[in-house]
Amino acid sequence: MGSPFLIISHNLSFELFFSEFSTSFDATIVTSGQDGLAALAQTTPWKGALVAAQLPDMDGLSLIKQIDPITGPIPLLLVPDNRLAELLPLANSHSVFRVVPESTPPQILATILIDTVRQYELLQQEQRLLARIALQSLTDPLTGCYARPQIPGLLHRELRRSLRYRHPLSIILCDLDGLARINEAFGHQAGDTVLAGFAQTATQVTRQDIDIIARWGEDEFLVILPETSISGAGQVASRLREKCGRLGQSEDGHPLICSASFGVTAFTSENTDHNTTTETLLLLAERCLLQAKAAGGNQVLCCP
Repeated sequence: MGSPFLIISHNLSFELFFSEFSTSFDATIVTSGQDGLAALAQTTPWKGALVAAQLPDMDGLSLIKQIDPITGPIPLLLVPDNRLAELLPLANSHSVFRVVPESTPPQILATILIDTVRQYELLQQEQRLLARIALQSLTDPLTGCYARPQIPGLLHRELRRSLRYRHPLSIILCDLDGLARINEAFGHQAGDTVLAGFAQTATQVTRQDIDIIARWGEDEFLVILPETSISGAGQVASRLREKCGRLGQSEDGHPLICSASFGVTAFTSENTDHNTTTETLLLLAERCLLQAKAAGGNQVLCCP
């Protein structure tokens, strides 16, 4: 199957050209601008669109302006030879990939279309790369949790919603006890195994598409629990604490034993003057966490 190519032209015949290059291109030919727009609206992954400068119902450049520059096909403008000098500057201002004279020989036209397909694939590759970069900026590459820079905005949004509707919002700040010891004894790869295992466990005990889990520090995680009271958040933290001690991970046959400490706090409708900013929520959760660790670790401390 050749590359899908859309041709929008009413005054030239391309059947002979595509019969010669049928293995390279899978062409669809329409003769009006409206038919061209209808074809562009289909799910066909057009690699390129060769559009006549003048169509029976519209100007070719007007049609090209309606092609999506990111997901749409690469536009080419088919022009009469005697209008080439006139239309070239206009085509450049509309980001047309190539201006193709009507007298272009078949072999040259084939080369132009092949270059168009390559350009399409390069642009799609660039978009995939940009999407991966954007995803990496959103998530922590080791654990797959949200990265810390994303959290202030997400927490602010959830707190605003809770304040508006007087619904509870809880957060859990967690620190893995003894991770530094594991890193020293077995290396950071072993520590990374523990971090990834804890993140997977946190995902299992929280609600998908509702709760938010973030890598907060080297050995810290933050869990945001919308529509959850502090008692409910305490139960989630307790389940996490229990499961953390049973991760069952090992390095060279040596068990990687690690516990976790948790500080839990919340905004509640019963006390609407308390914990009304993200800063106070985070500060109180951090104080709770520090107290839990000072008391020996491996425990949950809730501070309403």
